[in-house]
Amino acid sequence: MSVKYSSYRLAVQNLLIGMCRGSPGLPRTIRQMGYRDRWIAGTSLGSRGAAADPVLVLASTESRHSVFVQVVSGKSVNLNDLDRYSKVSAVHLREQTALTQDQTELYGVAIFGLEEHRESLREGIAESRIRPTLLLRTAEGLVIDANPFPKVGLANAFRPVLALDWDSAPLGWIPYDHGSHPAEIARAIIPQVVVRAAGGERRVDIAGICAEHPVWSVSTASARRKMRAGVTGVLVAAAEHEFRDFFAVSDGALRLSGLAREAARMPGSPTLKRMLRHQSDLLDRLNGEQLQRGHDIL
Repeated sequence: MSVKYSSYRLAVQNLLIGMCRGSPGLPRTIRQMGYRDRWIAGTSLGSRGAAADPVLVLASTESRHSVFVQVVSGKSVNLNDLDRYSKVSAVHLREQTALTQDQTELYGVAIFGLEEHRESLREGIAESRIRPTLLLRTAEGLVIDANPFPKVGLANAFRPVLALDWDSAPLGWIPYDHGSHPAEIARAIIPQVVVRAAGGERRVDIAGICAEHPVWSVSTASARRKMRAGVTGVLVAAAEHEFRDFFAVSDGALRLSGLAREAARMPGSPTLKRMLRHQSDLLDRLNGEQLQRGHDIL
């Protein structure tokens, strides 16, 4: 199975958001039950800086139920991450998050894992203080493997399998995050730079690019530092090679050249086409570096 993301986490997050928002080609069962995507800061669950990730929640006023999403791409679960939910109350959620009283009448955790790690994930959640629902990715879609959802309608949506074409997962909701590979970041932010050049901007703050990320506002300081470092690294790599004629990076900002601004204002111009080719070259180089690192590790 091929996934258009460097991480299973991003694939699942985008898939669930797409199902909640009615993206074409995805099952509408969850949306029809009233579930909508919500993001809350990891620190709102009682963690004091230990968790870098904001938390995706599927919340339904109609079903009076919320599901906290945890994605695990490896063989084991983090028991500390799970056990913090045992200390969370409905009152706490209503007071510290955007979830409402109707959405928190019943709540729980769902672990999205990989079928090949089924046994070890089962053993891991058995040691937790809570009973999270375990969903596994298969070639056909998603299936419940342990601890079905208490809401029968939601549980039935995954029985015998919630059929999915993984390659049809929407790409745009969360294009990258603080743990993404540089090529994934570049695919999202280079077009933003071109758009800003088209607007005639001469200087673009990297902090401003990061602030446009969909979950920046609920990310912890740790996650923001990692994301900004990732974005900066990609832009520096581009400026030193493929895009050296178009922008430079200094003092936390991009300085766009006159050539970049001129090219972007002339749709279809040879220079703009050159920029697009350079974007493709940059992605190929970054992907090649990732592949080489994988070989080195092996």
